[in-house]
Amino acid sequence: MTEPNHEKEPAMSRRKMLAALGLAGAAMSFGRAAASGSSVMDSVYGTKKRCECANVRSVDELRTRAPDCAGEQVVLEGYYGSTPGVGGGILVAVQGGFTDDGGSLFQSGKPGWFWKRTGSFLTVEDFGVARGSDTSAAARNAERLTAAFQVTGYTVSATPRMTYIYDGDVIVASASMLDCRKAVFQGITGCIRIASTGCVVHSPVLDDSLRTDNRRAMLIEADHVQVVHAEFRGNGHQECCLEITGSSVSVSHSRLRDASYMILATTGRGTRITGNYFTGGNSKAVLNEARTVATTVPWGDAIKLTSDPNDLANNHATGRHDNIITGNIFDDVYRDCVDMFTDGSRTIFSHNVITNHHWNILDIKCIYRDLPVNGTSLNPGRREESVIAAGNLIKNVDNPYASGESLFSVVHYKNPESGGKVTDYGLGPNKIKIYGNSIDGAFGYVFRALDSHDVSYCDNEHFNMINNAVYITGESGTRHIDVDRNKFYYANGKDNWGNPLQVIRRTSANCTRGSVSGNTFVCYKKDGFRGAVAAVVMGNRMTAKGNTGEGFDIVVDAARGTDLLCDGTVAHDGKIAVRVGQYGTVTGARVSGTYASSCVQVVAVHTANTAKLIMVDNDGIDISGTAYSDVSAIVNRVERNNSVM
Repeated sequence: MTEPNHEKEPAMSRRKMLAALGLAGAAMSFGRAAASGSSVMDSVYGTKKRCECANVRSVDELRTRAPDCAGEQVVLEGYYGSTPGVGGGILVAVQGGFTDDGGSLFQSGKPGWFWKRTGSFLTVEDFGVARGSDTSAAARNAERLTAAFQVTGYTVSATPRMTYIYDGDVIVASASMLDCRKAVFQGITGCIRIASTGCVVHSPVLDDSLRTDNRRAMLIEADHVQVVHAEFRGNGHQECCLEITGSSVSVSHSRLRDASYMILATTGRGTRITGNYFTGGNSKAVLNEARTVATTVPWGDAIKLTSDPNDLANNHATGRHDNIITGNIFDDVYRDCVDMFTDGSRTIFSHNVITNHHWNILDIKCIYRDLPVNGTSLNPGRREESVIAAGNLIKNVDNPYASGESLFSVVHYKNPESGGKVTDYGLGPNKIKIYGNSIDGAFGYVFRALDSHDVSYCDNEHFNMINNAVYITGESGTRHIDVDRNKFYYANGKDNWGNPLQVIRRTSANCTRGSVSGNTFVCYKKDGFRGAVAAVVMGNRMTAKGNTGEGFDIVVDAARGTDLLCDGTVAHDGKIAVRVGQYGTVTGARVSGTYASSCVQVVAVHTANTAKLIMVDNDGIDISGTAYSDVSAIVNRVERNNSVM
């Protein structure tokens, strides 16, 4: 109630009050009953009925109470009578065309009148959401959370670090913000569905320890949604923690763990995934493509960019375009950091930290391999393209070499050479740029490209390498593949084996117009053993210029192909600087500017497989042997060579 302002009261009113008080005193002096306070106020302001503040125990009781006048206030002790103090507050009587939403507005016991909460900030408890671990309230909580997140006239928040159990979908239809304040939402079934465009989801904790279904904790189906400071606690068997079907969705500064796919982006465009922490995977079971049968093979991609399998043959299906994945930490993730199953076009993967990894880091592939199963490919009209991986720090990766996996994989399909698949480089991944990454310790391949076009792997550093590093080939060939200015440092000699760099031609196909130039290969010999071959180059019109190798049997192996240019190779402490024609016919090769020291040979030529060879300006010092001596039948020109054939 509003207190009167005595400074503005007219003098007569004050005199009237004094007179009334005087009459009351006179009555008392004559032994009459004392005048009540209300009679005093009545004598001053009259006898008109005034609104008073009352207490009600619960919302059920509140809905039966009829207000006497607009502005009348009541104190709600609690949403439910059994939990006083939770969901209570002050409400005021209003009249008009309102709707009872079960939280901010309640129908009163008087038609056309409502009780409305005061202030502009509400909590989910104000809508009847129950706190704690009691699962009996879970179904009702899903309903009440949905009601809370549809209100637009208030800022609705959760109580900090409180636990709420729900069973069934919680639909966020219109809220502009979910201020969750690290509150824990435990789903039994269903998920939290963000259907409000532009909604900001701030600091929820999604705990799936009670979950009985295998789908997701949160689904973002609206556009321009932001998820910030969230925590997703997968339980090791569900399909994903967070599924994204909306466009221009941002997920930042969040923690995700233990699911088949921690983020599953299935449709839409323009996903931003920045500053997050990913770990673990699916420790119990992984679902098949139809999501009907589970195996017991551990699985777990941190991020999967894909589309519905039924869209593989749809030329007009939406794609995952313009994705930015940067500044994240991937620690001990079971499988791929990012799996681009069908829709990873125009993706930037940069400045991430990857540690203790077990599979591919970036799996770039255009899959149309099994339609039908006999291997005849069906082109869906989409392919991965314009993918950039730059500035990432990678340490300790034990991806399985036997399965042909690699840190950066540019392929149609895992091991197409072993599966008899029909593929086409023209339909495969293209415009792939991988540069400026630092890799420290990797067991399997680092970079692998099959059936691809316009791919460059440049300016990367590799330390403590063990096995093959770069492997480029293809069923039907690759085109314009550049592997330039990289550094490869091997520490174990022949304790393990491998050729750091292979740009090769398969039996039935060619690599064409590629460059292997400016690379440095160092093998720190152990127990007198050297590394194997630094760079194997096969194909047509391939260029190998300015490569340096130390501690390898062979620095550059121009093994097979036509019109190979091999210029400026430098070899130290090895056997052969350049070898020509070892694994097949080499026609029209030019070997020039080779320099070797503490080696056995400068240039070694396999006479049976070599034709039209040009050797110019090759030099060696401290050479302990020579190559083949009779090359007159296979060469066009031999000039200015020192310690030459």
